Amino acid sequence: MKIALITCALIAPLFPALVRQQGCPNVIAHEPVVVFEVAGSTLATQVDRTLTVYADGSMLMSEAGQAGSRGQCMRVQTTPGVVADLKLALIKAGAQVLCDHQIQVTDVPLRTLTLMGGTQDARAHTFSYWTPEPEYAAVDAELEAFIAEQFPGF
Repeated sequence: MKIALITCALIAPLFPALVRQQGCPNVIAHEPVVVFEVAGSTLATQVDRTLTVYADGSMLMSEAGQAGSRGQCMRVQTTPGVVADLKLALIKAGAQVLCDHQIQVTDVPLRTLTLMGGTQDARAHTFSYWTPEPEYAAVDAELEAFIAEQFPGF
């Protein structure tokens, strides 16, 4: 342990950009908490849809258009409490411990969820799944219900 501390102390002056500042004031609490993407193709169409939720309650839902058509995007504002509730519901559904789906499928869009801490220096957990089979069903249900509530008609 002492060797690592000495090494960091010797290297830090040489590469100041690599040394993370401690205690930055978080003046703008606009850090991402959830990024959920559904992307890929089915037999009938291409799918590309992304939900991004920020700690301050800002949310963005976007969807690419089909060939020759325009996509759509909707930005809404909610409260940080709603964001915290979503994060807690996803954690209770297993979003911090689920791993990538261990099967390969065709003609089904891939769903990828990244759950972050919502702070400046937060760790994240990301996993991908093809279908909301039992281990992914609760997470998927929370996300789809949230999208339907916050982005009606999207």
